[in-house]
Amino acid sequence: MMPITWKLEPAHILELLLESAPVGITVLTTDLKYVVVSRTVAEEFVQLPEKEILGRYCYDVIGTYRDDPDKEGPDRICDGCPALRCLSTGGKATGMRQIRPDLIIRDIAVPVREEGGEVVGVMECLENVADKVTDPLTKIRNYRYYDEMKIQESSRAKRYGNSLSLLALDLNHFKRVNDRFGHPQGDRVLREVAMSFDETVRDSDHLCRVGGDEFAVLAPHTGLREAEALADRLTEVMADRFKAYGISLAVGVASYPEDTDDPTNLRELADRRLYRAKDARRNPRIR
Repeated sequence: MMPITWKLEPAHILELLLESAPVGITVLTTDLKYVVVSRTVAEEFVQLPEKEILGRYCYDVIGTYRDDPDKEGPDRICDGCPALRCLSTGGKATGMRQIRPDLIIRDIAVPVREEGGEVVGVMECLENVADKVTDPLTKIRNYRYYDEMKIQESSRAKRYGNSLSLLALDLNHFKRVNDRFGHPQGDRVLREVAMSFDETVRDSDHLCRVGGDEFAVLAPHTGLREAEALADRLTEVMADRFKAYGISLAVGVASYPEDTDDPTNLRELADRRLYRAKDARRNPRIR
């Protein structure tokens, strides 16, 4: 067997990797300036020429790094920025951010260290997972996205002292739609319900389909009173648009910090209140 002769120089190998890598790769300095950007990041994610990205701060290039576009400089970086968390902790950080409806970035950030261990930058591996976190029937986000956002938003809320609410939603008597009109019509109704919910929640809320006729809304920066008002609006939408099908909405609401000092408990609390609401509907004596 003939030995393989490797003729490429390391710099050229890096150039080829950045050109052909199926995922996005970036390297940033400790003050979050781009020094390496792969073709996927430039052409598909940021949609700017590489020369217009290199040397610029991440928060000036990718809009969804910003929580508030009116802020200046590093203050525009969102709380969940994996690169920022990686640099602050010195360890691996992950996150998911929507840049466009068809571009949801899964970001894995790791520190870049000198031989002595000093952190001199951060490397990001970026993948578009929009097709993996979108429910194929309703076109809203799926359980995988919901699961990721629960972890991410809970961590962010606890770290920064922000309020966070979770709404567990379930359609009452949806089986009747399938039984009476057939499953194809049932699928159409589910799509219409999801569209109606999507029109009602805010852009900053995470609306997901988590089961057959079960949905959930994660609402960052939202207290209990605001969450209950949102629940009322969603219930009214169901009553106005879907009464003819004989279905209605059951909702369970839980909020941090009003209901718990641990935001990871919100799902359990919201589900418990949802089941209580459904039981109360079946048996008015239940409170």
